[in-house]
Amino acid sequence: MNTFKIRGGLGDSAVANTNVKLQDNLYLATNSQWLEKVKIPADRPLMDSFVELDTKIRKQILKDFDNFAFNKKKLPDLDNLDKAITLYKLTLDFDKRNADSAQPIKPDLQKLLSLSRFSDFNQNLAQLIKDAFSLPLYFYVDADMRNTSQNSLYFASPNSFLPDASAYKDPSSEELLNTFEKQSAKLLTLAGLSSEDSKQIAANAVRFDKKLAKHKKSQEEINDFASMYNAYSTQQFASSFKFLDIEQLLNSIFSKVPEKIIVIEPNYLKHINELVNPENFEELKSWILVKFVNSSADYLSEEFQKAAFPYKQAVEGVRELPSTEKQAYRVANRVFAEVIGIYYAQSYFGSTAKANVEQMINKMLETYKQRLQNNSWLSESTKNEALKKLDHITLKIGYPDKISDVYNDIQVSANKSLYENISAANKTWVQYSFNELYKPVDRTLWGPDAPANLINAFYDPTKNDITFPAAILQKPFYSSDNTLSENLGGIGAVIAHEITHAFDPNGSKFDEFGNIRNWWSEQDYKKFTELSQAEIELFDGIICGGLKTNGKLTVGENVADLGGLTVAIETAKKENGNLQEVFQTWAKIWRGKMMPQFRKSIIAYDSHAPSELRSNVPAQCIDDFYQTFNIQPTDGMWLDPEKRVHIW
Repeated sequence: MNTFKIRGGLGDSAVANTNVKLQDNLYLATNSQWLEKVKIPADRPLMDSFVELDTKIRKQILKDFDNFAFNKKKLPDLDNLDKAITLYKLTLDFDKRNADSAQPIKPDLQKLLSLSRFSDFNQNLAQLIKDAFSLPLYFYVDADMRNTSQNSLYFASPNSFLPDASAYKDPSSEELLNTFEKQSAKLLTLAGLSSEDSKQIAANAVRFDKKLAKHKKSQEEINDFASMYNAYSTQQFASSFKFLDIEQLLNSIFSKVPEKIIVIEPNYLKHINELVNPENFEELKSWILVKFVNSSADYLSEEFQKAAFPYKQAVEGVRELPSTEKQAYRVANRVFAEVIGIYYAQSYFGSTAKANVEQMINKMLETYKQRLQNNSWLSESTKNEALKKLDHITLKIGYPDKISDVYNDIQVSANKSLYENISAANKTWVQYSFNELYKPVDRTLWGPDAPANLINAFYDPTKNDITFPAAILQKPFYSSDNTLSENLGGIGAVIAHEITHAFDPNGSKFDEFGNIRNWWSEQDYKKFTELSQAEIELFDGIICGGLKTNGKLTVGENVADLGGLTVAIETAKKENGNLQEVFQTWAKIWRGKMMPQFRKSIIAYDSHAPSELRSNVPAQCIDDFYQTFNIQPTDGMWLDPEKRVHIW
């Protein structure tokens, strides 16, 4: 008999096949009809369950925003929503934006152009940071990962031009950089510089970016959160800079200089003097100018927006810019994410859904607790620590009781340009962040990355909490019309996925309070490392969409997917559920179709595996899958028992 050892199912799971059996490919058997019919919107790089839901939610909010903006509907009594609507209207007004052209950015552009020597940069660095310019030095305030009740100052490298530091080793990087360089030169010309100067600045910027990228961590390296914690005394940190007066800089930003700075990338700091020095000044200045003009284009005229589009097309494969209304919503949402999230949740999220999902979370937690108690490879001491961490997980469902005070500080003026308002908001955010340094961490805040209108779910290792925004708590992930088994395969598995992040290769390094602490016995952690390595090898090199996957890059999310589906199945068995419905709903929520350029980018740099494999590979590791669908050794979904990974 020919025994199959196919990881990910028979064939390339990114290629629709309506004739395939479920026993050969769960994902394709469940989703091929949808894949053949669905069209990727021209302004999107993909269409999937998340985008479908986002499109629905955006339509709801856009309709309301239009009514608010043109006085067809009264604004609700919600703090700062009026500012979001004013910003929305300013973004819609392309008559004014086109007439203004580059004028709104001229004062800030001149600030940068007037830096004629390195000493000017050094002297003005603090103000440039406060003014929210993109610089080769990036400071921010966040919870101290060894004492998460307090905040600390962090130092990191900036974003490079390409999506990831590893991208510069790809043969196609030169083509992408050439596209970006031409785009940047065009934008600088539109901003009023001569064609010759624009080309020179763009070329200098790309040269500097290549140097910078050599010393940055790749996404694969960044995935190890605990390795980000490298505490330097302020004196030690300042002495790392030969050409910048860091003590003066910190004194200019903070009324009280911090005693330590946490360095995310020690290798970047080690090489900072090769990048930031008088000899390199022209390239450094060019890089700042190019960053500035590219980030500003979204808030200027239609001509600027079109000029800033080629690079996005090359990286993501999108074919056209979004409509004016979509752009306006996106801009308002960038600045007032939490405010708009509260509006959405209060308008469209029901108390019944919240109660049902909370009940589902408690089911998942109880199953998880039982599985930890019955775990066969953990010692009692480690098991008790894991159970303690599980019991301390905080639930955040629907929308927060309060949001950050920063939205009260952000001012929007209808008499100023869109760019001026965005610039002022960015400065407010920077100052707000720095002001948090000596304040205790407020664990009740969700933050701008988790607004209630976002279709996603989160685990935060530094808070040991799980967050489920209102937007994801609906079809296809959850519905009161679904059977319990369908909801378990959707939101139930997503919930257990987030819980598993507390015990994935990253979350496992944090304790019940979110502090970095080793709570494992040496032998148990060795076993966990072996199991994680097996998960890496299980995914590594699978072909999807013609491209090889990187098991190490995606191991954290893959461990979470495996735990999520395993716990959902276990819960369904306790509830006498329909396991077929659980597995098929799981496959359905991961359906997606994407542009080739975008697929290449996410496989290379995203910490999530391709959605097709997120459907199939975890199912292949669960013994109940084989019994539920009578999977035989000659079937494409068969994975030999010794190849199946079982962790949580």
